[in-house]
Amino acid sequence: MSCPAIITQDQFERVAATRATRNPRRTAPHVAAGTTLLTGVARCGMPDCASGMTIRTGKGGRYAYYTCNNKVNQGGKCACPNIRREILDGVVLDAIEERLLERNRLRKLLAGVLDVSQARTEEREVELARARAERTRLESATKNLLILIEQGTMSPRDPAFAERMAINRTALAGVISRIDILEAQLARGKRKIDERTVDRFGDMLRDKLRGEDNSLRSAYLRMFVAEVRVGPSEIIISGPLSALENGLAVGLSVKEGTVPIFDREWCRLQDSNL
Repeated sequence: MSCPAIITQDQFERVAATRATRNPRRTAPHVAAGTTLLTGVARCGMPDCASGMTIRTGKGGRYAYYTCNNKVNQGGKCACPNIRREILDGVVLDAIEERLLERNRLRKLLAGVLDVSQARTEEREVELARARAERTRLESATKNLLILIEQGTMSPRDPAFAERMAINRTALAGVISRIDILEAQLARGKRKIDERTVDRFGDMLRDKLRGEDNSLRSAYLRMFVAEVRVGPSEIIISGPLSALENGLAVGLSVKEGTVPIFDREWCRLQDSNL
């Protein structure tokens, strides 16, 4: 028997893609919703390890420290030293402020956004055309997946479908982000990006990273820090420059007051959820 649809096909596919990206097997809940600053980005820097680092507590929870997952799970085989959480967090934040967000350094890193030469403009126009072509390709790939569902070749409950849809949507989001950057750089008359804009951008990031909201601080950090590798004698911090360029050109996407994905106690008032 025929039944009326209660949601659109697009809504169904977007939810399926979201479920695939938030699957605990791919992104652990403690990474997605955790308030620890470096959860998901801190990694062991010992040779032949490169395992993620987790938080351990001691003295009845009075202090916490980062430790190598392999060291915990394999009986201490990894020689990576434990490091107090507040110490590592402080070292990383200080390094970001002094070496990344320092005004001259940030201007140098974002020189590509500031470059208004004719040659650079032509390069951006070529890149924009390629990005738009890639966007068209990804949109066609997404439509082809929907055609397979419509023809009955593939089931919407097929894990391969949800995973492929998530991959396409993630790639599409990245391409759209790059298109936004390029369009903002080429449309100088609408939003001028100069050195003062870069300075204000760096000041805003410093304020966010030193804010009191731990979830927000962690979210902002993960936008442009991909990995913090902790070795026996050095700490290496790395991340994509594109995230900074996108934040400068079109703004940062992290919003205050959003509901954490895995937080079960986000609602503080008595209502129908309780």
